[in-house]
Amino acid sequence: MEDRHEEIWKQYNMAIRNVYRVRGAYILETNQGLKLYRNYEGSDTKIEFEQSVKEHLQKAGYTNVDLYLRNQNGELITEDSLGTKYVIKSWFNGEECNLRDEKEITAAANNLGNLHRYLNHVEVESEEQKTRYIYNLGVQFDKHNRELKRVRGYIRDKKQKNEFEVCFLNVYNQFYEQGLMAIEILGESAYDKLLTGCVNDMTMCHGNYIYHNIIMLQDQIATTNFEKVCIGVQMLDLYCFIRKVMEKNNWEIRIGNRIIEEYARCKGISDEEFTILYAMLLYPEKFWKVTNFYYNARKSWVPRRNIQKLMNLSDQANGKDAFLLQLR
Repeated sequence: MEDRHEEIWKQYNMAIRNVYRVRGAYILETNQGLKLYRNYEGSDTKIEFEQSVKEHLQKAGYTNVDLYLRNQNGELITEDSLGTKYVIKSWFNGEECNLRDEKEITAAANNLGNLHRYLNHVEVESEEQKTRYIYNLGVQFDKHNRELKRVRGYIRDKKQKNEFEVCFLNVYNQFYEQGLMAIEILGESAYDKLLTGCVNDMTMCHGNYIYHNIIMLQDQIATTNFEKVCIGVQMLDLYCFIRKVMEKNNWEIRIGNRIIEEYARCKGISDEEFTILYAMLLYPEKFWKVTNFYYNARKSWVPRRNIQKLMNLSDQANGKDAFLLQLR
C-alpha cells in the first residue's frame, strides 16, 4: 500500500487488519468494524452538513448509516502531504439492492418510508446551512427545459447531423411537451406550500436514493452516501427510487404500484404529495440527462451507448405512459 495512504490512516485511532479495493475506494477491516476509505472533493461545509444529518438519524434510532469518522484533530477531512483530501466512514457487509428482485425492492421502499419518518426537525449548525441546501424542484424543471431548448436549437442549426442528433430531433417534441406539462402541474399544486413547510420543519431528503446506496444486510437495510442530502419535499426520494426501478423493469405497472403502496404503508402519502410525485414522474429527466451529457461533451462522435440510451427512452415511452395514466 502506498505511503500516502499510511500517512492518512495514522491520523485515526484504529488498527487496520486488512485492506482491499472496491469501486473507487478501499474497504478497511479494523478493530472498530468495517470502514470505507476514499478521496473527497467536496467542501468542509457540505460534509459537516451531511454529518449532522447522519448524527440526527443515529440519535433518533436509525443507526444503519455511513457516519464519517473524525481524525485525531477532530476533523472529518484528512489531507496528505500533497493536499489531497480523504475521508473514512463506517461501512456495511452486504450487497446493493437488486432491482430485479421484487422482495428487495419492496423492502427498500419500506426502508425509505422509515428513513423519511426520522428525517424531520433535523438540527443544523447555522442559518447559512439551512438556506444553502434547499432543493427547489420548480427551479430545476425550468432550468432543464431551457437547456433542452438550447440543445434543440444547436442541433437544428447543424448542417450535418449524426445518428444521435437525428434521433434527438425525432423524439424532442414528445419529451419537451411532457416537461412543460410537468411544470404546469407542479405550478398548480401545493408544492410551494409544502416546500416552505419542509424548510420551517427542517425536513430532509436523502437526495440520491438509488440501488447503489441501499445495502441489503442479513435482516436489515443500510442507507449510504448522503452527499446529495437536501431540505425538500420527500417525494423527491420516492420518485428517484421508482424511476430507477421502473427503468430496469420496463415500467411494469404492478411493481411501481407495489413500491408506492409499501412506502405509503410506512410513511403515508397525502393527495398533495401524490400530485407532486406524479409531476416528477412525468418530467423526462432521463431524456434531459442524456441530452445534457451529449451537449457538454460537444464531440462530433457520440458513443453508441448514449445513442442506445436515447432509443431505449423512446422504446419505454408507452410503458411509462401507461403507468402514469393509471396513477391519475
